[in-house]
Amino acid sequence: MASSGEGEVILCTSDCILDKVTKGILSNSIMKKFLLASLLVIIALTAAAPLLLFSVQDNYHTDVTVKLPEKIDSSEQRLASALTFKTISQVPEMIDSSAFEELLAQLNHDYPYLWANAEVDTFGQYTLLIKLNGSSSKAQNYLLISHVDVVPVDQRSLKQWDQGPFDGTIENGYIYGRGALDDKSSALGTLEALESMLKTGWIPENNLYFSLGQDEEIGGNGGANLVAQHCRDNNLFFEAILDEGGIISIGSVPGLEDKPIALIGVAEKGYLSIEVNFNLAGGHSSMPERENAIAKAAEFVTYIQSDKIFQAQFSDPVKDFITHLGPEMSLGMKTIFALRPLTNSIILSSYQKSNTGRALTNNTAIATMISAGIKDNVVPTNARVVCNTRILPGTTQRDVIKAYELAAAKFGGIVSQYQASSSEATATSSSTSQAFIAIGKSITQTFPDALVSPYLTIGGTDSKNFTGLSKNTYRFLPIELKANELSSIHGTNERISIDGYHNLITFYQRIILAFGDLPS
Repeated sequence: MASSGEGEVILCTSDCILDKVTKGILSNSIMKKFLLASLLVIIALTAAAPLLLFSVQDNYHTDVTVKLPEKIDSSEQRLASALTFKTISQVPEMIDSSAFEELLAQLNHDYPYLWANAEVDTFGQYTLLIKLNGSSSKAQNYLLISHVDVVPVDQRSLKQWDQGPFDGTIENGYIYGRGALDDKSSALGTLEALESMLKTGWIPENNLYFSLGQDEEIGGNGGANLVAQHCRDNNLFFEAILDEGGIISIGSVPGLEDKPIALIGVAEKGYLSIEVNFNLAGGHSSMPERENAIAKAAEFVTYIQSDKIFQAQFSDPVKDFITHLGPEMSLGMKTIFALRPLTNSIILSSYQKSNTGRALTNNTAIATMISAGIKDNVVPTNARVVCNTRILPGTTQRDVIKAYELAAAKFGGIVSQYQASSSEATATSSSTSQAFIAIGKSITQTFPDALVSPYLTIGGTDSKNFTGLSKNTYRFLPIELKANELSSIHGTNERISIDGYHNLITFYQRIILAFGDLPS
């Protein structure tokens, strides 16, 4: 018996009950069929998903062979000599002028054809802008960027170096020294390539520019930034820019550990540091309050480093990375990538397992400085935390500040921007442009086993100073490095193999020839 409406009573006969049971059985049968059909659809989609991923690697292969000029003998000796100059990044009043002057004098001496055939201007004392005029009436402009400054060497690490960081030693097939990877090898490799080509009488059709910066390691304000301002003042716009950045990585991409991956930066993360102050009543350490500034600061630091302040996400460069490398992976990995966005959470979770993965998919938040207290028996009234964030494309500095303000408010903190240089994330450049394809082809011709992929540059480069001056900006250093070798960049035992340096020069010969002749 059941109630229906305003107190009405309905009597259910045995026929009624039978009818309801029959309908229930039919409903269950239909539901089972629906679930089975849904399961079959999911299985079919999963099986077919890998077929939906198409390899794009053929875009970077060509049967056309370009004859390259002979490299100039003893290129490794010239790099080794350049590594002896302590061109350490400093503010102008602290810079070692003699080191930069002697290096530039060496470059002038070692590359006579270049200095005789190119226009060379100097900015900020030691930053060079070199121009080769193109022969075409429709010449476009292309810019290659490198830098000759280096980071300091921690004196406590000297015993860990196999060779002195400024000795310029060549031993066991390697060239040792600070700057061997970052970035004198790129600067001198470019000049080696140009010199070898100019000796043959080669003239590009397009205008080629080369910027060699003096202070990239501290932001480029006294070097590349001045060159960029000169370009703006003279309405000088570039079809493409190529700077250092991604490398040919071996063993760092899950699913492709045995394959060299040429990572071309198509965007660069932004940079912002935040100061958070916690102000609470202090007092005598013998009678402490339960809450104090140091404790609140510690709680805040623990909170932001638990990844609660920003959510993992896919930026456009990482989506492009997946498009290029997903089709080259195992069947299981192909399936996961092909079923995006259904599998986005799985992929993002996987990325969070490594430092590099988190850097590619997160606006990072890390405490880098903390200070409080004046005496061991005084509870301080203030604790200060400085945090650094590298900003994903699609996120602004204002978004980052708001996130810190929300987090700090939970612990009574007050947020302000730390007085240091900052930058927004750059725009994302095209992976289908003529320039990107040319870079890819130059890579596969030099490193035949490499896969080519766009990439998000997580560090900083001089190219950020040239924002708005090019359709497309790319960041790539043609050096093969295994995961355990990456730490030597800015670390101990920085070195490049002689064969690796020769390959680097070959790549620059190819890309300079390609940029020099790309049609408008």
